[in-house]
Amino acid sequence: MFSKKIIALAAIAPLAFGSTAALAAYPEKPIKLVIPYRAGGGSDALARTIQAAIEKHKILPVKLVVTNVTGAGGAVGLRHVKDAKPDGYTFLQIHNGFLAFAATNRINFGPEAFHPVAQTTQSCLYLATSTAQPFKSFADVVKAAKAAPGKLKAADSIGGVSHFPWVTLMNATGTKVGIVHTGGTSKRFASMKGGHTQMAFMSPGWIKRGGDQLRGLLWLGPTRHPAAPNMPTAIEQGYNISACLNRRFWAPKETSAKRVAYFADILKKVMATAELKAYHKKRMGSIRILTGAKLKADIEVEYKLFQKVAPVVKASMKKKK
Repeated sequence: MFSKKIIALAAIAPLAFGSTAALAAYPEKPIKLVIPYRAGGGSDALARTIQAAIEKHKILPVKLVVTNVTGAGGAVGLRHVKDAKPDGYTFLQIHNGFLAFAATNRINFGPEAFHPVAQTTQSCLYLATSTAQPFKSFADVVKAAKAAPGKLKAADSIGGVSHFPWVTLMNATGTKVGIVHTGGTSKRFASMKGGHTQMAFMSPGWIKRGGDQLRGLLWLGPTRHPAAPNMPTAIEQGYNISACLNRRFWAPKETSAKRVAYFADILKKVMATAELKAYHKKRMGSIRILTGAKLKADIEVEYKLFQKVAPVVKASMKKKK
């Protein structure tokens, strides 16, 4: 009887040891971080800075390989990660343009198709006008928009992440503004400078970059930006509206919670480095770490807001075509 027990335990022991060893071995090969946008853009720049800091400080025992999987405005990279093997060796970094894509049915899946890992950064938008324009405050814009519905034009990316707060803001103020498709912030600046449009949502770096050619009227973050202390928030003006570019990391849906938590911890550590702090200070964005239940709750709330105004955005997209 005793000898049979010894034999049984001896048979089980290698299995238990093998299981522990396999867990301890993770990660044992390079981890791939997919960026669904071109090299040189904001998402790519953040990923490369993270990659360099991880290597410099030896935060990860294996290499982090940044891979640009581009196409269809980010949809190709999204699908690539969604369909990847959920083994903890493939992750995605994308901002909330993902939610805009899903809400307008440009992809047939949403955040439920992934396992959220972490949010690392937040960069809020602000409403700017050319200093050649007469508007000194957001109240001036609302007054002019109500006096001539549709006459004022805003430079933006129709269907993009910044189009959604335009719809929300117009609903909240009872105004109508014409959205002119220009593209990113550099093109919006050129459009305002040329007098083709009167205003646009801009990223925080333009507070300094725009210099005396741009006037900030309304900050869409939760509190005033330290670089523009005189620019009021939408919340201060009585509008419960915020619009920020939230950069988040995702894993294939069935990735184990332990491996997701491991990578989230790596991200927390790298965000605490001097390199990442300097990166965000230069771009005037904020490091905002969210994981677990808080992250999931924030994504759910934000996605519902996107879905709420998606019909108006989709109608604009059809007209653009």
